[in-house]
Amino acid sequence: MEDRDLNALLAGKQRRRLELARLPIEEKLRAVVRLQELAAPILRQRGKTVRCWKLEGLKHA
Repeated sequence: MEDRDLNALLAGKQRRRLELARLPIEEKLRAVVRLQELAAPILRQRGKTVRCWKLEGLKHA
């Protein structure tokens, strides 16, 4: 991989981090819950007890 390719990737990663940091807390929580929901079936197959958060009461975007 060339240096300019690596620099472009790192710059894109930094832009994405800034975009995510600017999101309202409600959107950040929705993202966390979505990740929990995606991981839950895998964890359950491994015998783990999983409880995903419920976001009742949050205002909708």
